[in-house]
Amino acid sequence: MDDTELHLRLSACRPNGQDNDDPLMREAMEKLPQRPAVMEWFAQEQSFDLAMCKCVAEVPVPEHLRSEILAASKIHTPVPRWQRMPWLAAAAMAALAGLIVIIAEPAAGSDPTLAQFETEIVDLFDTMKTQGFGLDHVTGEISNVSAWLGTQGAPKPYVVKPCTKEARPFGCRTVTWRGQKVAMVCFGRGDQEAHLFVVLRESLKDLPEETPKKVEWVDGYPVASWSCRKYVYVMMGDSPETNLDEFLVASSNLE
Repeated sequence: MDDTELHLRLSACRPNGQDNDDPLMREAMEKLPQRPAVMEWFAQEQSFDLAMCKCVAEVPVPEHLRSEILAASKIHTPVPRWQRMPWLAAAAMAALAGLIVIIAEPAAGSDPTLAQFETEIVDLFDTMKTQGFGLDHVTGEISNVSAWLGTQGAPKPYVVKPCTKEARPFGCRTVTWRGQKVAMVCFGRGDQEAHLFVVLRESLKDLPEETPKKVEWVDGYPVASWSCRKYVYVMMGDSPETNLDEFLVASSNLE
């Protein structure tokens, strides 16, 4: 074993003895007494690695790191077996297409209520979550969220900050609901997430003058709604276990 191979093996040796039982490492270490120059180099490498480990361990983990990493990547789910069978998948998709037309298309001239919007948005999100989805724009600033949504022709969340606590956005995207764009803004708070959907107020009928902002349950998900002159906001938890109150301020604080 020449010095080049010796350096190559030992450079992969971790400093806390985790690799001492590895046969290749053990063989390389047994050569060190006959290679004083390599032994000196190895001692310096181990000392440097230990110092680096200590420094890295002292770096605090950002509070929202997990949420931001998840936002930047798409969630992938296993492909069901039937989708791997082309003929069966084609038949299923044809049947599903007909079903979607029947279910998803609202009756002509009918404007949905707030309750219908909440139910349909929760169902839409549940489907997105099952199939896996990503964000179109990743940012931690609500001003950047509004600016990006404006470029997409989607509703811009004007009245978000007064209705959220220290929850911080980590990204956004648009979704299509009944043929129109709806803004979706994702918030993180600790290890929990919530998603805000913004739609034009004129898209809903029978909307009360003041929408009470309290947590209700829609198809198992916690949901809260409020509105402004132009938009309606529906925030829902990422899962049934989300404590949505942690994302909302008390009504008295909105006055």
